Amino acid sequence: MGERYFANPYDDYDEKTHGKEENQLVARESVLELIKKYVDIIQQNVNSKMRDDLYVGIAGIAFMFWKLAQSDETKHMFPCLELASKYIGEAKHRSREKRDKSSKNAVAFLCGGSGIAAVSAAIANEMGKLQEMENDLESFLQGCPPCTNVKGTDADEVLVGRAGYLHGASWLNQAITPKPIENEAISEICQTLIKRGRSVAHSLRLAFPLMYEYHEKAYLGAAHGVCAILHALLESPWFDRDATDRFSGSPTKLTDIKSTIDYVLTLQDGDGNFPTRIDSNRMLVHWCHGCGGAIYLFAKAFLTFREDKYLDCCRKCADELWRHGLLRKGPGICHGVAGNGYAFLLMYRLTGEKRYLYRAVKFAEFLNSSSFASVLLAPDRPFSLYEGLAGTVCFLVDLLTPMRSSFPFMDVFERKCV
Repeated sequence: MGERYFANPYDDYDEKTHGKEENQLVARESVLELIKKYVDIIQQNVNSKMRDDLYVGIAGIAFMFWKLAQSDETKHMFPCLELASKYIGEAKHRSREKRDKSSKNAVAFLCGGSGIAAVSAAIANEMGKLQEMENDLESFLQGCPPCTNVKGTDADEVLVGRAGYLHGASWLNQAITPKPIENEAISEICQTLIKRGRSVAHSLRLAFPLMYEYHEKAYLGAAHGVCAILHALLESPWFDRDATDRFSGSPTKLTDIKSTIDYVLTLQDGDGNFPTRIDSNRMLVHWCHGCGGAIYLFAKAFLTFREDKYLDCCRKCADELWRHGLLRKGPGICHGVAGNGYAFLLMYRLTGEKRYLYRAVKFAEFLNSSSFASVLLAPDRPFSLYEGLAGTVCFLVDLLTPMRSSFPFMDVFERKCV
């Protein structure tokens, strides 16, 4: 695996050496300079050949500018909302021109129409364009019927399936007040996910209750696998505690979800990582496959069930990312350095321990190193949200306010669906 990552050149955190205050750890001016550098590069290279979607398309550039507009330190660096509106408008135009008007496109969040509609709604809301926001929400909600129908789409994962749509709904309920997506709609989609997970687990004769397939492969990771699907289920209204401190969902459904989480936990190896599939020993240290994405499920499980075994799992994930997370595949959040850096910001919010903020700072510092320069633009879509610099900018923005940080569309701390 050594050819996949750079050797980590940094000593780990020591309070006596590195200080213990946020302002001692985060070099704000350097971070702001790097943000400006990357945004300038992105703007010089946005072109008509880009896809329309969030994952690697122009909608992802719009999301980056929306993110910049949320920070007091970056919102005046550029005309952020105007640029966000411009780019999301181009994405919507390209999306309307597509021949594919199927229910699959209406469901797909990161790689389809629902994600474009959601980000457009958030931008319109921020700009006070309420009618446009309502139109965008109506477009987003077109994905609900195929999501709730077992046969409405054959995809359950994050990029094009039900879990991605649920994460999008949760994000919208955080970004817009009052919350625009009703609990009932979310619960119905979760019901369908449970049915499909039980069916796949039964067909594969597995010893645990829920599993999902993407192109007939039972993936574990965040992009295509069960980790992000279980995370989406944990965000449902079923896991809101009532006055007696009990969950509101049916005991059978809740047991199935938790039992599957506990099975996935058994797959963590001695280094802290997870295989890419249940039938594979292949290990990757990415958000899309491996501990860089699995950590979000177990952080959410820790906050939901309050069991220390899930926090212990997160710590092991973070240690493996520190050892092997400086990836040669580029700066992006899907399978790059910024994506793994985001996991340290998650751990800092989860524990308040400065060593995790220090680690995030060092991953940001490495992005600007001479060692990394040769792979800065290595991805196929080097300026995009998930593969390239746009996602890296989001990571750097969150580094400025780490206690409010969140991986795009996967904030484990906010109760967005109540």
